[in-house]
Formats: sequence, C-alpha cells, structure tokens
Amino acid sequence: METSPLPKFSFLKQQFGIHEVSMIGSFVRGAGEVTISWSRPFIEMTSISGQTLRAFLRFSFLNPAVFRSLVRQVHASSVQALPGIFIAALILGSITVHFLLSILTGLGAYDKIGEYLIYSMLHEIAPITCTILLMFRSGTAVISEISIMRIHKELDTLDMLGIHRRDYVFLPRVLAFAFAGPSLTFTFSLVALFGGFLILGYFQDITFDNYKDQILYALDLQSIFVLLAKPFFMAAGIAVMAIQRGLTVRKTFAEVPGKLIQGLMSTVSLIILVEIVFILFT
Repeated sequence: METSPLPKFSFLKQQFGIHEVSMIGSFVRGAGEVTISWSRPFIEMTSISGQTLRAFLRFSFLNPAVFRSLVRQVHASSVQALPGIFIAALILGSITVHFLLSILTGLGAYDKIGEYLIYSMLHEIAPITCTILLMFRSGTAVISEISIMRIHKELDTLDMLGIHRRDYVFLPRVLAFAFAGPSLTFTFSLVALFGGFLILGYFQDITFDNYKDQILYALDLQSIFVLLAKPFFMAAGIAVMAIQRGLTVRKTFAEVPGKLIQGLMSTVSLIILVEIVFILFT
C-alpha cells in the first residue's frame, strides 16, 4: 500500500500552526524578493564592468568605429566640462584658501598651510566636486542616451548585426569617464589652489612665493596617488552605474526621469563607498 507524502511544512505546522507557518512563508518570500531586487543592480553593474574590462584587454578601442566613439565621449565628458570646472574651482578654491589662510595665519601656523590645503583640496574637495559635476553633466546624458537606444531598439540592432555592446556602447563611455575623472580633478585642484589665492589670498599675511613653497613642500606621492586614483574609481563607477540605469528602461520615455533620480542618489552612495575604502587603505 502506497503511503501518502507528508504535507508540506508538516513539522512546522505541528509546532506553530497553519497561520504561523503562512506568516513565516510570506516573510521569507518577501525577504527573498527584496534581496533579489536590491542585489540585481549590483549584479548587472558587475557584469557591465567585467564586459568592459574584457573589451579593454582585447584592445577593442583600437577599432576605428570604437575609437571615434571614444573620442566623442572624451570631448563631451572632459573638454566641454572645462568651463564649469574652472568656475567651480575658482569659487570653492577662493573660499577654501581664504578660510584656511585666515585661521592658520591668525594662529601663526605657517608651516601647516601647505599640509591643510593639500589634504582638503586634493583628497576631498576636488574629487568629490568633480564627481558630482560629472554625474550631473555627463552621467545624466549617458542615462538618457542609453535609454533612448533601448527604447528605439538600437541595442537589439547591434546584437543582430553581431556588434558587441561591450565594444561599442560600454567601453567608450567607461574609458571616457575614467579619463575625465582624474584630468578634471587635477585641473580643478590647480585652479583652486593658485587661482583661489590670486583672488582672495592677497588679503592674508602671506606672500605668493611663500604660499607656493608651502604647497609644493606639502605635496607628496600619497596625495598625488589619491588625486588620480580616487576620481578614477568614482568616475568609472558613475559610467557603469549610468549605463546600468539606462539599460533598465523598458518601454517609454516616462521612465527616464526616475532613472536620472536613481542615478543621482546612487552617486552619493558611490562617493561614500570610495571614501571609506580610501580612508581604510591610504
């Protein structure tokens, strides 16, 4: 005689009752759905990063079509952003230089001027400011561009023609952002430190030659590394995130504003994550 299988969750039903088991099942199912929904963007961004790295190692950027796309992306994210970077650098540089010089010269701590300015500008103000400006200006453009390609089925057309997305779509944008981050941050720091002094520094009890010597004396390899590495990871992360957000648009342009807002919020999380990593390892 064939025995009937035990009812599902029979042990739990005996211990807790049918109602309690139903609540446990609903909680587990809900927790699973939330976990999958929360982790999906990170999985997709990891996939985009891996595909981009694979395309880079295959020197796909040497392909004429990919190289032309790369040049256009570099021009859009770096060259066209220079006026805004100059203005922001002069404003924030003038405020920072004036504030720190007024405090340090008032305390007679002339030997700390270079150290404080180098750390505040190269380690924090310049990378974070340039990352935020890059996201507002170029990151939102990438999200919109990828969204339009998605809605108009252009990405599907590339797949049908045998053109890999990683070569023509992912690689040029990630490389352009990875170049724009350090280069714009370097430009921002240079303009902020010296342009800021030329605007408001002369009101302080220090000469330009003394100021310049303090800056150069405090500049070390670690600061240069942070100046280049931190915006590199921030900017490359923004590019990957912007591509991922654009790819999640399914049907209509009405989805794009929501993706832009999500991208701006994710930028804050990215900045915090990179800041924590550099604090721990530098």
